[in-house]
Amino acid sequence: MTTLHPRGEVDMATMAAFERTLESGLGTDRDLVVDLSELTFIDAAGLRALAAAACRVRQDGRRLTLARPNRNLGRLLRLVGLGDLIV
Repeated sequence: MTTLHPRGEVDMATMAAFERTLESGLGTDRDLVVDLSELTFIDAAGLRALAAAACRVRQDGRRLTLARPNRNLGRLLRLVGLGDLIV
């Protein structure tokens, strides 16, 4: 299992770094966990990147898990259809 730890905000200014981080996890043959405990904000582009990563991982027969989102982020993830990835 590979665990990623994004911190702070994912927005227009940090999106490229967030995508690189996700890509590094996608480049392995392991299941991927994204620990969201230190993420304070994520915009629509960041949510789209998480959804795309989940699709890629599933296609490879692996699993993506979103761990420890704060209450508001967890609610947002459920609203946009990513709630089934939360543990």
